Amino acid sequence: MKVIARNPEAEFPESFKSLWLNGPTGGLESCNCLVSRVPPGHKGPRLHTHPVDQFYFVFQGETTVQIGTTVLKVTAPAMVRFPAGTPHCNWNETDDYEMHFELMVPRPPEGRLIEYWEGDAPEIADAARYVTPLTEDGYQMGRLFASQHIAWRENGSEFARVYAARVPPGSGGPALHFHDFDQLYYVFGGELTVQVGHRKMIAKPGDLVMLPAGLVHTNLNEGDADEYHLAILIPEPEEGQQFDYKVNIQYSDEVPFVNMPEAKS
Repeated sequence: MKVIARNPEAEFPESFKSLWLNGPTGGLESCNCLVSRVPPGHKGPRLHTHPVDQFYFVFQGETTVQIGTTVLKVTAPAMVRFPAGTPHCNWNETDDYEMHFELMVPRPPEGRLIEYWEGDAPEIADAARYVTPLTEDGYQMGRLFASQHIAWRENGSEFARVYAARVPPGSGGPALHFHDFDQLYYVFGGELTVQVGHRKMIAKPGDLVMLPAGLVHTNLNEGDADEYHLAILIPEPEEGQQFDYKVNIQYSDEVPFVNMPEAKS
């Protein structure tokens, strides 16, 4: 499978549209990922639910979101979480385009991506708790980069841990390593250099990096400005579980071994 799904923004029509970055089949089977663009005055599907958890990461503009009977304005950058079975819909009341990244986790059963709600919308207690704005002040600097955590097991996200990372120039992830879980990066600012084995590639805003469990990798910011990305861990490792395993690559001067049949005399 490909490591980077490139930004498909050039493919959007002048109407509401969602484009696949991962799924609905193939790719990382632990989730579905899409990006949606909502032009001014347009709206997404009417009130509906999903059989799995869904997240909207609003990275451009403002969306109006209905959760049950509650209507909320959500301005970029912000995350909205819809637990499985929560009736919701969204539309754009502004004069500018609104765009958001969508995560569905776990991957929903084939043929059950969306289920329309019939009848009156239910009241969802304290629906505003499902909206998490991101602010520059919210990033807390760690050893290698700054982060602010959005969703994890203790706050109700059973299947994924999600945080936003701000990586300063010249910094990045640890030495080459791998995880026992799938990891995804959705880049929304700057450029992220991703190394898989000894091969490097650059992810730009709107690109999705997909790192399946066991894939040897690291990442760093080789640019001259801060880099921002969502980091998604599926599933979130259990408390006490080893987070990563460091890897050293040893290069050899030995003649490469090629398993070819011996020439006949």
